[in-house]
Amino acid sequence: GNRLLSERAREAATNGEFVLTIGGDHSIALGSLAGVLSVQPNLGVIWVDAHADINTPETSNSGNMHGMPLGLLMQLVDPATLPGCEWLKGRPPLRPEQVAYVGLRDLDDGERVVLRDMQSKGMFVSTMQDVDKRGIGGVMDM
Repeated sequence: GNRLLSERAREAATNGEFVLTIGGDHSIALGSLAGVLSVQPNLGVIWVDAHADINTPETSNSGNMHGMPLGLLMQLVDPATLPGCEWLKGRPPLRPEQVAYVGLRDLDDGERVVLRDMQSKGMFVSTMQDVDKRGIGGVMDM
């Protein structure tokens, strides 16, 4: 699934097309972003979600892959060690300064630790509290 989506997104990006993927689960971000990153390694990602989805197998409470797309794309774990993710090996990693989170409100403990570290490396992190307090325009100005 995600490997095939990655190939299609890479093809579209290679042809200069704007890649817009709309789906019912955030796990599709793994394939779509991996494909575009392979062509545009400086891609910026605005992640508007209650969940950070930056877990790894070590930080996840549930072990569900749908909570790991950004953790895998940032290569916080070697993808070659995860069955079904070997195709990610050798892809350019998503860097902290390329990610902006908007509206986070439901984080795993392990994600909180990772996000603090990533913020110190240039990642933008805003919560739903920020949105409630400042409004979405105010968060965009932060």
